[in-house]
Amino acid sequence: MSTAFSNRMQALGTRLLTKYGSTVTLVRTGGRVWDEDLGEEVQGPDTEIALTSVPVPINIALVNGTTIQAGDMMVKADYSVLPKMDDKVSFNGAQWSVVGIQPKIVNDDVVAWFIQVRK
Repeated sequence: MSTAFSNRMQALGTRLLTKYGSTVTLVRTGGRVWDEDLGEEVQGPDTEIALTSVPVPINIALVNGTTIQAGDMMVKADYSVLPKMDDKVSFNGAQWSVVGIQPKIVNDDVVAWFIQVRK
């Protein structure tokens, strides 16, 4: 249930990420499409979606070697784009794989997404 408070928190998070964030691109793999010339399904083009976000390194004390590895980053993104596990995230000239997605929720509304990424 959307409330005035959760709507204000969504707006605040987006405003702060826009002001202090950086350029991050979510790369969504293209779907399978039918190619008339080949007579088979082929991979469609990838879609690039701009994220209002900031990538930050994960605290070294949280590294356990399995679910969180050295070098992992956390991309803190606003609520406007729903990330998927098969997406890729591109920033600082490198492409990262999504290994975890955590919604940050206020009153049953997603305010932000914390996306754990790995090279």
